[in-house]
Amino acid sequence: MIKLCENGAYEASPVELVNIIKTSHRPIISAMNSERTRLCMVPMDLMAALGTAMGRDFEQLLPLFMPALLTQCARTNKVIINRAKSAILTIIEVTQLASVLSYFLQNIKDKSATMKVVIAEGTLACLNSCNPPDLEKEARTTEVESIIRVSARDNNADVRKLSRKIFESYKILLPSRVQKYVDGT
Repeated sequence: MIKLCENGAYEASPVELVNIIKTSHRPIISAMNSERTRLCMVPMDLMAALGTAMGRDFEQLLPLFMPALLTQCARTNKVIINRAKSAILTIIEVTQLASVLSYFLQNIKDKSATMKVVIAEGTLACLNSCNPPDLEKEARTTEVESIIRVSARDNNADVRKLSRKIFESYKILLPSRVQKYVDGT
């Protein structure tokens, strides 16, 4: 499936590929949740390949796979965490979908420090790679502000450091909202 994506299967027949992925999402997620490292990394690589092949069209698959990818970031195996993080960052950079922020916001209060670090890095990547008009929408701006608010008070120093970087990017991207945000916190 990864080779098909890399060789242009999505361009050749986008509807068929999306239908195949949607109907196969449960076995893909099941493999992703496997305790066997070699087995669970293939679906994560598939998500990165799909994101690269589909671009902004990947949004229709976000609800199926982004929660599962984020769950992988809470595991104890560093290899799996790094592969999931890589897949998430690749999806953000190549698809430029600001809608990933809602998945980040849902999970920012998770007890897993590694998941919160990945969410903070993903939010920063989103601010740095997404189209500013997409981020200027009220819903997205509110999500970024909430992520900053929660991550700035996190117990983990790495999350707080990333929160400062997110806020710096936020100030550059949305200067008109900064004063309102600062007054509201």
